[in-house]
Amino acid sequence: MRFFPVAVALLLAGQAVAKDIGVSDFAYASELSEEGYEPFATSGAGNALFGMKRDTDLYLCFIADEPAASAQRQGVLVAEVNGTNPDREVPNIPVVCVLTQ
Repeated sequence: MRFFPVAVALLLAGQAVAKDIGVSDFAYASELSEEGYEPFATSGAGNALFGMKRDTDLYLCFIADEPAASAQRQGVLVAEVNGTNPDREVPNIPVVCVLTQ
């Protein structure tokens, strides 16, 4: 039980610095990269692919794909494997990043 006062102190300290959750626009990973953000590994935190950071700002990044675009990419890749693909153009996979607090 000697750890109880330490645990209470940490809990109270955490409440003292807690902030309200805000709202912000998402950003594309390419935009953040242009602004000097650097990628970091997330170990799948919150199902994120990776994160982007700059100073104390952290974004978690997710695939924001559409089923039709995914199906088109898959069709082109299958055709390529089968040697019947006339066109290599496929839709990019959008990755959006959300600011964490």
